[in-house]
Amino acid sequence: MENFTLPKTQHLVVFQEVIRSGSIGSAAKQLGLTQPAVSKIISEIETYFGIELIVRKNTGVTLTSAGQVVLNYSESITREMKNMVSEMNSMSSSGVADVSFGFPSLIGFTIMSSMIQTFQQTFPKAQVCMYEAQLSSFLPALRDGRLDFAIGTLSDEMKLHDLHVEPLFESEFRLVASTSRTCTGPTTLGSLKNERWILPHTDMGYYSELLTTLQNNGIDNENIIKTDSVVTIYNLVLNAGFLTVIPCDMIAPFGSNQFITLTIEDILPVARYAAVWSKNYRLKKSASFLVELAKEHSSFNYSRRRQPDAL
Repeated sequence: MENFTLPKTQHLVVFQEVIRSGSIGSAAKQLGLTQPAVSKIISEIETYFGIELIVRKNTGVTLTSAGQVVLNYSESITREMKNMVSEMNSMSSSGVADVSFGFPSLIGFTIMSSMIQTFQQTFPKAQVCMYEAQLSSFLPALRDGRLDFAIGTLSDEMKLHDLHVEPLFESEFRLVASTSRTCTGPTTLGSLKNERWILPHTDMGYYSELLTTLQNNGIDNENIIKTDSVVTIYNLVLNAGFLTVIPCDMIAPFGSNQFITLTIEDILPVARYAAVWSKNYRLKKSASFLVELAKEHSSFNYSRRRQPDAL
């Protein structure tokens, strides 16, 4: 077999930092190196491949098409190296594992505390990074390995062929308002078209399907505010008379009795939750453990609670 020298991993790290920082000088400061040292490393990488990877300008650097290829592969290589170190550390009694994952507000309000408590009993020194948002926001980070996995809602238009999808549970959603609102019985979405609505911001998943349902019932986008903040949603419903649609398990946040559900004759979409991770990266032991915890807790914590039939 032909022997050849591979690029040094640390050189790839320097190359990535130059692109991230936007200039050789900024990268040198971030890495604690001199500017000539960084320039020398970039030149060595270009000499190795025999092609220009970056265009140097007074305003900074830009990638060539060849540089983009090197960046994509180098990020995968260094990420897998970090995963290997994390995995080996988790096997050592003195090592520290790490895991990064995303989840929607429903998980944070319900099973997250139990999951983390159990996780830390097995991985007491683990470094955990958690991010709350809709699944669509996590897809880029899942695909390039910045996140180990994410939990969220699925929809038919989502293209997930490059991702593992582990179904968890289904949940019905409710139309929610403040208790200050006067209820006179069942209503329809069409009769609420002039109301103000506040919904999570997403391009796909459950709320994308819900938005289509609302629009089909005459509710215009101009009456809908979108936000990534669950606190803001609760605040506008409670104090500004907005309506929202949330999972049935989130109707009484932290034991609050200030929200009510409005009975509607229309059928709202059912949300399908799943754990998702990239097929291009091996799921770390710590991440796999959390996915199994999510499956375990999902099996007995969530149920599809059907809204009472309209009278």
